[in-house]
Amino acid sequence: MNKLSAKHFILFVFGVTYISFKTYPSLFIVEGGRDTWLYTLIIYLIFFAFAMYLIYIMDSRKVYNINEVFTQGLSKPLGNIFLFLFSLGLFLAALESAAVETNVIKSCFFLGTPSWYIIIFFLLPSVFLIGKNISSFLIFVIIIISSLGVNTFILSAITEKYKDVKYIMPVFAGNIGSEFLSTLLLVLGSLSAFVISLPYLRYLNSGKDLKKHSFISLGILGAVCIYILIGILSTFGPVRAANLFYPEFTQSQRVQLCGFLEFGDFFFLYQTVAGFFLKYAIATYGVYIIYKKHIKNYKYFTTVYTLAIFIFGTFLSRNNYILFSILKYYQYINLILFIAVPLIAFTAFALRSKKK
Repeated sequence: MNKLSAKHFILFVFGVTYISFKTYPSLFIVEGGRDTWLYTLIIYLIFFAFAMYLIYIMDSRKVYNINEVFTQGLSKPLGNIFLFLFSLGLFLAALESAAVETNVIKSCFFLGTPSWYIIIFFLLPSVFLIGKNISSFLIFVIIIISSLGVNTFILSAITEKYKDVKYIMPVFAGNIGSEFLSTLLLVLGSLSAFVISLPYLRYLNSGKDLKKHSFISLGILGAVCIYILIGILSTFGPVRAANLFYPEFTQSQRVQLCGFLEFGDFFFLYQTVAGFFLKYAIATYGVYIIYKKHIKNYKYFTTVYTLAIFIFGTFLSRNNYILFSILKYYQYINLILFIAVPLIAFTAFALRSKKK
């Protein structure tokens, strides 16, 4: 049966939001310093209000099809333009997933392996996944999210002894004004990936308890994000953490059990590969959902889409400095495509439906 429950939606929220935040938190720590976790706590309240606002509008109007929200809220031509911008954001999210995953594997594990070779093994499985019915896709999401949950718990447990809270003290010792503003833009841009999950709401079997489960999932997600930042900062301190491309990889390498077991980087590798593949699949499938009626030839769509990801992803993943410079601007782009665009479309839809 091609339907989702409100509980299933939680999995999609986690699948698209936490992996980027977990993999390259140094991008935010550079701006926020040792207070990044506190700034993120404040910023998350803003993001929480934004996310629940979008959910509230869809749930209160009982319209869960994002295509209808955009085209009914705005005029049809303008709504389609906004929908295209939103879909462009999904494409960029898929590109980010492919590029970062490839760069992680290349720079942390297989330095001599060319990027194009790594990204091929990332993209090929997705070709067989995209286009399947939503039930098959849901099974895939459940399996990956469940395994990532276990993986994250184990990695957190085995690295706990290497953390020291003295590295996150004292708080608010820097230039709060400038640090908070720059951190706000980057963190909000990263968290806005939440909206990638919205196209899947059209498959809801019932909107009952959607707001409740969304509230719970976003609350848990916020706690996870704060915990991630505290864990990295309390392991390395703000200066060292800001100068590591992938702090959790270095953190996982410190793991040593019983004097001879050193396997922490395995958990980091699995979380990176599985997490970014999941985000890529959800973003790509989201594009397919939005334009499903217009895609006459699925093979042609998949070929062109995958080839574009391959070309741009190979270029971006070749150099860490170029990639991280672009990732910073990518968060700003997200503020437009994933914050401003949905906010305008949903607000217009709310006002129009209220008048009717």
